[in-house]
Amino acid sequence: MVKLQVEVNNACIQPFVFCFYVSGHGWGHATRANQIISDILRLPAQHKVYVISNASSFIFQGVTNVGAIYRQADIDAGVVQPLAYTVDRQQTITNLKQFLHQRQSILMDEIAWLRQVKADCVICDAPFLPCAAAAGAGIPAAIASNFTFDEVYNGLCEGDALDDDIKEGVKVVIQDYRNADLLIRLPGAIRIPSFDDAVELVPSTPTLYEPTPTPINPSKGIVNGKTQLPSISVATVLSSRLSSKIERRIVDVPLVFRKYHKNRKQVLEELGIPSSIYDTHRILLLSFGGQVLGKAEWKQENPLPPNWICIVCGAPDNIDLPVGFYRASRDAYVPDLTNAVDVVLGKLGYGTCSECIGHHTPFVYVPRPQFIEEFGLRKLMQDQGSAVELHREDFEAGRWGSALEEAAQLSGACDEPERLVGHNGGPIAAKILEQFVVEWNSKKSASSPQQHTLVAAAAATAAVTTTIATESNKTSTPTTNDLSLEVPPLNTR
Repeated sequence: MVKLQVEVNNACIQPFVFCFYVSGHGWGHATRANQIISDILRLPAQHKVYVISNASSFIFQGVTNVGAIYRQADIDAGVVQPLAYTVDRQQTITNLKQFLHQRQSILMDEIAWLRQVKADCVICDAPFLPCAAAAGAGIPAAIASNFTFDEVYNGLCEGDALDDDIKEGVKVVIQDYRNADLLIRLPGAIRIPSFDDAVELVPSTPTLYEPTPTPINPSKGIVNGKTQLPSISVATVLSSRLSSKIERRIVDVPLVFRKYHKNRKQVLEELGIPSSIYDTHRILLLSFGGQVLGKAEWKQENPLPPNWICIVCGAPDNIDLPVGFYRASRDAYVPDLTNAVDVVLGKLGYGTCSECIGHHTPFVYVPRPQFIEEFGLRKLMQDQGSAVELHREDFEAGRWGSALEEAAQLSGACDEPERLVGHNGGPIAAKILEQFVVEWNSKKSASSPQQHTLVAAAAATAAVTTTIATESNKTSTPTTNDLSLEVPPLNTR
């Protein structure tokens, strides 16, 4: 059992209404938002949380089961991905233009709804329009993410006529994001233009037709160039609000990720894998959702090396899986699978990266150069986990063997104990968000210089010495980044 202890000020705070807007682009937004929402709901004040998204309510069942309230709404344009590792550039920008054309109507609807539910705070991961809606409703807004969509759209510039549409749209997106006064920046970040604090280790994102820039300062921190977490810096970009009540800040937090619930043996046996197989084979988790399963090449030659089996997430029922492949149920809890396998194969998304790092599972990734978030996540995996690249052509042709065997020899963990990232970003983010609203409300009623320290104090309470005890071979080294919580021991492979 890993026990993380810290002394936290549990002063009595009134319950707030948090409205958490979550992008429907990919599951990574939802999984990490779910973790922060769960931690907000665990705070003693018994806050109310609405989760607003164009993603299916199915993704949020875990938090709605414990009290969050789901509302479906089209609140972002997102990115169009025909496959998990490709972007439809033209359709993505067309969708953005259509969304911006409807922006005023959607904005008015959101302002009215926020007033109706008596919202105290908007949190975004990472739609931009809700930040402007918060300003219209007269309440604070925060962003909790490792990227924002302005930089993603910027990354689609290719030096052609479509670039003009991209740049015009990005201007509006940045202005909306600038209505937020707090950025909770997650590990694996890229530049966030609406807050840009000019840290060289989070460089300006390269575009597709320009070379990747070399960081000016190549020294290593824990994540995002920070040597201690949580870490507070002041935004260098001013607020879009005419009279912002507080100083805009960036708080870099430890890893936010979902932890496993079931042990390895239980997970594998529930999938129908007998011990005679899982004790004698290495196990791969394929986390693409099955978009290319059933290719002719795979039927002619199994892509798995000898003595390997594979668990597939999201494989449609109408697809016949090759020999040695097992289908995970639609509602499978992916962290359980990640903890149970030897290697994960997928794309560089925050959810997969964070859960691989958190469970010390090596990762084989298929690059997706059109999606700029990858630059921050690749660095995160290189610094904190174990990652092996598999070219798209080799993935689609079923040439997986050498990459899987290479990954299986890796530890899945950072080899520099003093730089290990903490695993409790969710509780820290929840506490900081709570104090953010306290600070905002106090500034509404009276302007007091002392109140500027509230968010800083909330972060500082988390940065204390951790005591840690473990009885697993897959363990974390003591850090100074953890709030009080219990973490079950990770399974020994």
